[in-house]
Amino acid sequence: MPSPIPTAAEAAANPALIEPARAGRTRRGLGALVGAGLLGSLLAPIAGCSEREVAAPTAEPTTAPAVPDPADAEVAARAEAAREAVVTVVAPILQKALDEEGRGWFGCIAIDPPYVLNETEALEFIQQEFEKAGVTLRRECEISGFMRTVPDKDSEAPGAEERLYPSKKTPGNWVFDLATEDGSLAVEFLSRQDAFQESFYRNRDIWFDECGFELSELAQRLRGDFVTRTNGAPVTIGLFFDPLPTTTVWDAEQKKHVPRPNSSFSSLSEAGLESLNYRATAYRKELLQHDALELLREQVQYFLDWARKEGKIPLNGDPT
Repeated sequence: MPSPIPTAAEAAANPALIEPARAGRTRRGLGALVGAGLLGSLLAPIAGCSEREVAAPTAEPTTAPAVPDPADAEVAARAEAAREAVVTVVAPILQKALDEEGRGWFGCIAIDPPYVLNETEALEFIQQEFEKAGVTLRRECEISGFMRTVPDKDSEAPGAEERLYPSKKTPGNWVFDLATEDGSLAVEFLSRQDAFQESFYRNRDIWFDECGFELSELAQRLRGDFVTRTNGAPVTIGLFFDPLPTTTVWDAEQKKHVPRPNSSFSSLSEAGLESLNYRATAYRKELLQHDALELLREQVQYFLDWARKEGKIPLNGDPT
């Protein structure tokens, strides 16, 4: 029986013998060949390109590198600045508090030591004020991406006899005292305990020692640190500090200590003030505690008013 497949000699002598096989090739057969990895060999003849033409790379014309457009660089810089501004918004601090509060002296040099708020008491008070404004705060929230200003204890600082150090910037996280559940709003309350943290103690620019505190100065320093944050989810930060109220203030005109204006002591007679001043009586402590919380309330309400105007918190809630 003759073979159904023509030999090479027969096919060369009679090309018509292989035409039916080509005509009978189905699309399914083509798909099988493609699946077998023959797509390249099949497509080259169809496209009318030889294998040589396909393999030969086309030389691209050589062009000079593009010169950066200064206008584009300016636009990019503005966009970056806008992005950084959105990442962290640090609320302004009540100027009255910065000017008059947060400073205190204790020990041998103090004739009228300030009242120090218990940190737990202060945080509970702040939470209550935010609750009235319709904002629930939880304890502790760690946020990354800050460049903190801390004492540079590795440097040979002039005035080393005073054990003070120049400053340096260091990256790090910050655990805020209070925050909303989603972390979009965070609160830091600066207390006497914070002043003695290793990261701040004996910084040349902020005086803390066994006798004195400058919490208002620390608040301003941290505000500058927090606002430089450039990565992470957007967050709004509120900074408060212990007012450290005293019974009296120094009156330069009268050259004597007088009751602190607008305080629990301002209506006392000189004799009544003398009976309280310089003595750690329970009544004096009670009055100073009341004043400390009222002064802290002023700081918090200033923040809440600002936050409402900026759309950071809802407009509902008790504004008082």
